[in-house]
Amino acid sequence: MTNISIDVPTSINEIDNVQVRERLELLIEEPHVLGIMLWGSRATGFALPNTDWDALIYVTDDYYNSLELNDTIWLEFDESIEPKRLVIDFSPISDAWFEQQIDSPLDIDHFPYVEGVVIHDSSGKLEEWRKKLAEYPEDQHLERLKNKYVLMQGAVGAAHIDTKREFHYDAKVNLYRAIVAGVNLWFTIKKSWTPPLKWWSMHAKKIGMSDETFKVFCDALDNPSMTTVGTLYKQLRQLILDDGYEFPNDPITTFLETIHPDGRPGQIRHSYM
Repeated sequence: MTNISIDVPTSINEIDNVQVRERLELLIEEPHVLGIMLWGSRATGFALPNTDWDALIYVTDDYYNSLELNDTIWLEFDESIEPKRLVIDFSPISDAWFEQQIDSPLDIDHFPYVEGVVIHDSSGKLEEWRKKLAEYPEDQHLERLKNKYVLMQGAVGAAHIDTKREFHYDAKVNLYRAIVAGVNLWFTIKKSWTPPLKWWSMHAKKIGMSDETFKVFCDALDNPSMTTVGTLYKQLRQLILDDGYEFPNDPITTFLETIHPDGRPGQIRHSYM
């Protein structure tokens, strides 16, 4: 796993890129700009020196609603070099954006706020939203755990069937699908939103994945087979049992519960993956 080496700014003044800093300084003078949050590799510390800067620009609902679709992403390049290099990747967002995301069960709608860094917040509301969106839903942990487990179990089962039928490429797709599902499952076991898979190993290191578990993941990725992926599945299953959950011992009921949660009609699972 790669060590983290880039300092994370905590204010606009700490940003060493002149183009980015001056752009942000101009933005905070605008009356409709309420806050700024860095996210992506610049907020996690995983960036390289020439990596672009990702930021959410918290604006008023009126301003946000006035934007055309193509105006909801602001890109700027360093054109002094050839080929030109992306430097700024900003997105305006508002309370309406947060209100939509707060109820989402999708990890991708929450994880950016786990390690997002608020560097300007004129009202204090942006940091409040960040904390709400970053908070893992403890009351939904069992449901989420079952969901991620069933996704991995289904992929392993499909790979097993494909292997027996000698559908080699189909089997390989499902083996990789099982590994990705396993990554999602591991973070869920740790009561964490799953980070973008672009940086999964470094996020896993920060949370505390053991060397043994990391090796099992790497073995599966280096040589996807029923043996290596089966070992990964068994290890993650045991981690769930070690946490005191018995549902892996009743896979049929667990599967049905992911389709028909108590008190609600059938729903589409969070991800077919």
